[in-house]
Amino acid sequence: MSRLTRTQKLALNPTVDAMRRGLMTYRRRMDVQMWHIEHLGQTIEIIDELSSELKRIKGSNSLRNVDKCTYAQGSIMYANKRFSMMRPSDPRPRGSEDLVYDPYLIDRRGHAELQKRDDLKEPHNNRKVPLGFAD
Repeated sequence: MSRLTRTQKLALNPTVDAMRRGLMTYRRRMDVQMWHIEHLGQTIEIIDELSSELKRIKGSNSLRNVDKCTYAQGSIMYANKRFSMMRPSDPRPRGSEDLVYDPYLIDRRGHAELQKRDDLKEPHNNRKVPLGFAD
């Protein structure tokens, strides 16, 4: 990558400048685990707080637009961090897969651990347990 001249540096708009300095990217993603009923309440709380924070940032008159986007991305990253710390946590070990075709490709890694949890059993569930998951 070639170096920019002083004139070229002055010609950069603030959004491109922030992206070049690594302060912001084009998009931010959130990874939300949702396999336990407690996750639903925690997710609602985190998204409500994120929504109010984004509305506060958008309504600010003292920030430039690029700063609003940078702060909004920081808020999204903070919400994603909170999503990753939700309890109960993911029972699967990192880095392994148990892919099977049943009838389509699924990752069965962690299903046995969830099947053993008493807090996930519901009294109205009369379905048979699939092979390989019996207690």
